[in-house]
Formats: sequence, C-alpha cells, structure tokens
Amino acid sequence: MRDAINPKTIRILISGLGSIGRRHLANLESLGYTDIAFHRSGKSTIEDPLPNYPSFNDLNQALAEFEPAVVFVCGPSHKHMEVALKAAASGANLFIEKPLGSTLDGIADLERLAASCGSTIMVGYMMRFHPLLQKIKTLIDQNAIGKLIHIRSQWGEYVPDWHPWEDYRETYAAKRSTGGGPAITLSHEIDMALWFIGEAALVQGMQNNTSDLELGTEHGIDILIKSKTGITANLHLDFYQRPPIRASEFVGTNGRISFDYYASRVEVFSADQPEPVEVMDISESFERNNMFINEIEHFFECIDNNTTPVTALVEGKSALEVALQAIGN
Repeated sequence: MRDAINPKTIRILISGLGSIGRRHLANLESLGYTDIAFHRSGKSTIEDPLPNYPSFNDLNQALAEFEPAVVFVCGPSHKHMEVALKAAASGANLFIEKPLGSTLDGIADLERLAASCGSTIMVGYMMRFHPLLQKIKTLIDQNAIGKLIHIRSQWGEYVPDWHPWEDYRETYAAKRSTGGGPAITLSHEIDMALWFIGEAALVQGMQNNTSDLELGTEHGIDILIKSKTGITANLHLDFYQRPPIRASEFVGTNGRISFDYYASRVEVFSADQPEPVEVMDISESFERNNMFINEIEHFFECIDNNTTPVTALVEGKSALEVALQAIGN
C-alpha cells in the first residue's frame, strides 16, 4: 500500500461518474480533497458538467499514470469487482459502493490481495452512520428492551422515480445481469439486519413479480434470516411501492423500538406501557448527505490509523451472500 500523505492531498481516483460517483466527488471536495482524477466510460446519463480533473477511459492507464492512493469504486454493480481487483493489485485503498458485486466471483481474490498489500477496504453501507440507527444500536447493546429477539423491516420505493431523466428499464437496477433487483440494490437493509443480529445461519427468500413494472429481476422480495444465535429478521424489499416506505422494528424481551426513516423518528416502547417511553425526532435537523460525508471521514480515519472500517470487506461479502441466497443464486 502506498504511504499515506497529507490527507487533503492524497490522490483519489473515482471510477464511475453516475449519481453516487458525483455525490462522493462533491463530498470529497467539500472536505478539502482536490487531488482527484476520474475513470469513466462516458456512458453516464447525467449531463451536468464535471470539474476539470484528469480523466481516463482505461483503468490500467489511470492506475499507472495517476497512481492513486485511494480508489472509489462507483460504477455499475457488476463491474465493481473487476475495478476493485485491479485497484487493489496497484496497492490502493478502496471504497467500494454497495453492493460489493453482483456475484461472489473475485471476492476471495480481493481478500487475498488486500491482505498481501495491506489495503484498507470499505463497502458503502452508509446507513451504519444514521444517527438514529446508531442510537438504536446503543440502546439494544445496553439491554434497553431486554434481549433482542426479532427484527422486521420494510423498504419499498417506486424504481421509475429514482432517475426520472432516464428509462428505468435500462438502468442497472432493472437488470439481473448488472446486479439489479431489490434484494441486491436495497441490501442496505440486509447489512443493517446483520449488524444487529450477527452472522446469518439460514436464509430464505420469496420473490414477487406481480407488479406492472417491466423488470428483468424480482419486483419485490421477502427475506427471512436466522442468525447463528437464533435471532430472526424478516425483511421486505420492493421496487413498486408508492408512496415509499422505509421502517423497521426491533423486538426484545422487554419492549420494542420502532424506526421510521422518512419521518426521521424513533419510538421506544416498554413491555408494560402502551405509549412510547422515549421518542427521538430529528426530522428538523437530519441531512441525508451527512451519512455519506461521515462514512468518507471514517474511511480516511481508518486509512490513517490502520484500523478496520465498520463496513469492511467481510461485511460487504456477508450482505451480498444473503441477497444472493434469497434470490436463489
């Protein structure tokens, strides 16, 4: 791994300039990082102009000539591992957008490369940085609702609304070959569940393809997970719900915690009271982009301190394994 230098002058290559790549670019600039280059195919449907940084169409050339210390892997899901393997072989640290890939191919090789090169690798499950989920994790770790027994979570959004400027049927999310479908694309909820319940021992999935959407993937899916400690999770993910919904409940032996993402609200219930004993509402102050900024700051802190990110390669692999098992791959 190349030696870390002044954090604000560390060389960063962003591979993929779709919506998430451009978000990371803007956030990196806001944090003072300016030694940036692009690796891009030129196929992005976003027409907004980009800063005048060096740009490469060939990844090998970008790695050889720009010599980045950090590579942000932000292209289509099915291309993540191809880019990550080449970047890791060059000695770079990697921030890989979720999901880790569209299959498990190449992950073992990436694990070996990271170990031999000393690369820091983080997978972009930014919900780990949501202040309310962090608070819920603390409450559960402190036995505020007793022993955790079960999690149920629902996330549904209408996929044509995601990028109104392009045909949803042509996006990566709509195609199995590019790593689409709610099980993989919405796997934030899988990572969240595993964060709370631990390693999965059993996974079952039931797909729903009855909406009017034209997709090459499941339209929705219900995923059941049983952890090695016996805790269960029931996750519903879909591309068809209007209005969108994203909410979770954490059930313990002495109470329950409810989390509404869109309302930015948490309610804590005690086993012997019908009304919440604690309410946390951050709807007036919550900025979604702060999660992305905080995960970037955490990533660079891990590089500087040679520590393991909260969503390291193993966490990204675990979430992808569950998603693939749920869809039968």
